[in-house]
Amino acid sequence: MSIVIRADASQSIGSGHIMRCLTLAARLMGQGAEVSFICRDLPGNLSEYIRSQGFEVHILPRDEACDLPWKRPGQTWLETTWKSDAEQTMGVLKKYGRTIDWLIVDHYGIDHHWQSRLRGVVCQIMVIDDLANRHHDCDVLLDQNYYHNAADRYHGLIPKDCSLFLGPQYLLLREEFYRARKDMKIRTGEVSNILVFYGGSDTTNETEKCLTGLSDYISSKLEINVVTGQSNPNKERIMHICSSMPNLYYHCQVSNMAELMNKADLAFGAGGSTTWERCFLGLPSIVTVTAENQVETTQAVSDLGAIWNLGWYEEVSTASIVKVAERLLMEPSKIVDMQKRALDVVGVRGSSGIEQLVEVIFLGRVD
Repeated sequence: MSIVIRADASQSIGSGHIMRCLTLAARLMGQGAEVSFICRDLPGNLSEYIRSQGFEVHILPRDEACDLPWKRPGQTWLETTWKSDAEQTMGVLKKYGRTIDWLIVDHYGIDHHWQSRLRGVVCQIMVIDDLANRHHDCDVLLDQNYYHNAADRYHGLIPKDCSLFLGPQYLLLREEFYRARKDMKIRTGEVSNILVFYGGSDTTNETEKCLTGLSDYISSKLEINVVTGQSNPNKERIMHICSSMPNLYYHCQVSNMAELMNKADLAFGAGGSTTWERCFLGLPSIVTVTAENQVETTQAVSDLGAIWNLGWYEEVSTASIVKVAERLLMEPSKIVDMQKRALDVVGVRGSSGIEQLVEVIFLGRVD
């Protein structure tokens, strides 16, 4: 079976789309599928990292016109027009010389126009989305996020015969998280280890803001692990800050995130896909919303008491970080309760959700 994934990463897009696609790609390759990626050459792309994970990557050229001020909606994600991206993608697919069984698309800049154009060169299309703000022409749609109105969000946006996989039971998590879940840390409310990770790019530099707020709490009794992605434009500065203060440990583009999360008693981070990794391991977290697509789901999970939502990043100050941190440190019972509620959000289905997805892709079976 031949499967191609169209997704991008950049300093503005972040790394979440690629990372969750890599998780699915590893599962599919483990079942014998040939999986490759198509990515655009954007600043902060993860093409070399994808190759290091054992997958072929076809690079679409950077569109020099994408820096012009008249970009239309969607071009800020694709960095070109949908027609141009579709034609370039089609050109790559035609060079394969074999049938493409599935095209998996994880991209906010792609909708039914692009997907319909590619129908002639692939057998089936799967979409990974969480915005529910545009029409899709696809056979399967996955949205692994939690929303109050999850069942209704895609009504009228997908074909009637499209199979929907909705909710955290279909989380795309790397195998390391399932291993960590079996030996999951049970938090007592006491905090001796903190994890700071605001996503792969963190263009708003929430990491430094958080470290500034936590600086008065750094002591021999508190270990803080700070993680950045390779595309983080401030990673050198963050590394310098960590090296100049005791008990701050810097990590870049890690492959042991589950281990770091399992060690932590409390986390500071952004909304987005990392929310589900933290919830899956019951890690209480203080979350800052750093992108529009994080607003709805972050609030929904916060309403359940599974995370503490600080709100939009421009309104989050070091003082507000300190205020929440002090409250949680003074009330250990809140940390224990947050762990329980985080685990309740994702349930206990283990890897069965993603296994069902893989079965659909290989057998076309929907239970």
